[in-house]
Amino acid sequence: MNETELNELKKWLQTVFIDNLVIVVGSGLSCAEGLPSMGKLAERLKEKIAEYLSEEKDKVAWDAIVGILDSEGLEAALLKQQQANESIESAIIKITAEYVLCEEQKTINKCIAENKKLKFSYLLSHASAANPKVARVITTNYDRLIEFAAEYENWGVDSMMVGRYWGKHDSDLSNKLQVRGISVKGKTPKLVYRDHIKIFKPHGSLDWFMAGDIPMTSCIGGTEEPLIITPGVGKYKKGYGQPFDAHREQGNRAIDDAASILCIGYGFNDDHLQTHLTARIRSGVKTLLLTRGLSDNARKVVNESSNCKALIFNENPLGTMVICKEGEKLIPDVQWWDVEYFVKEVLENGR
Repeated sequence: MNETELNELKKWLQTVFIDNLVIVVGSGLSCAEGLPSMGKLAERLKEKIAEYLSEEKDKVAWDAIVGILDSEGLEAALLKQQQANESIESAIIKITAEYVLCEEQKTINKCIAENKKLKFSYLLSHASAANPKVARVITTNYDRLIEFAAEYENWGVDSMMVGRYWGKHDSDLSNKLQVRGISVKGKTPKLVYRDHIKIFKPHGSLDWFMAGDIPMTSCIGGTEEPLIITPGVGKYKKGYGQPFDAHREQGNRAIDDAASILCIGYGFNDDHLQTHLTARIRSGVKTLLLTRGLSDNARKVVNESSNCKALIFNENPLGTMVICKEGEKLIPDVQWWDVEYFVKEVLENGR
């Protein structure tokens, strides 16, 4: 890529960051911070799940899944075999939650001990052109790294959940809690909001639980069975309509209204989010994908969309590959696929 092409690319990339940008975050970003990948989760399930299954029929069903796990991958194996009954689903949720929570805690403890930013923190000041800044974030991740990254930058978090220890789902109050004061011009008072993220988690969160038939949130809750939708199973668990429905609906609404879309570490492998998201991208909304590797589904979206580019890791020669409908070009010796370096080298040093 010559210098003229590089400058044109930087200009295009910078124009993604306008008001009403929607950010879609997948597991790739959490993996970059040290949380387990889908492959590592599959290995943990193989190691642990026998401890949670007492019925012989459940063990037989799980063995059938394990038989194709390595060749198909975790989510595909669960969907293809369709052997995961309620006992297996419950075991998967418990093991997944315990594993992700443990690794999440290690990452957060390191940030606290070293006063270290997460990669998402670097992005926030560029995520909105408004004043105050409002970043709309949709994530399929269960962890709280995005929320931690926002608070590190002194941003508020509107998660539609209100309370830290015994909180409830209350989208209206969660929004109002982002108000920092009131300004008066003439006789008209106006609410003044702080910079904040609106985060939608259609697959649930490690701090969501059911208390009887009431969904609630607690930052000190255990891992017995949080409200999370695990790969390939339980897309709509009985009795768990909320807060999943509200987060999915609000996330879809944000996508519908998006002026541009940024996908970070997202593989386009979730049927419910992907269907809505890909239609919007294919309609011509300016879209940027930052990811270490491009899944088959993600590559298909890029190839079928006229206003979409992906930046991915290229190992040999080292650099960043730019992929769009028209083809591929290499930028040597840069790590623009990594959100931290992208911010530093394209958004902060590229203007």
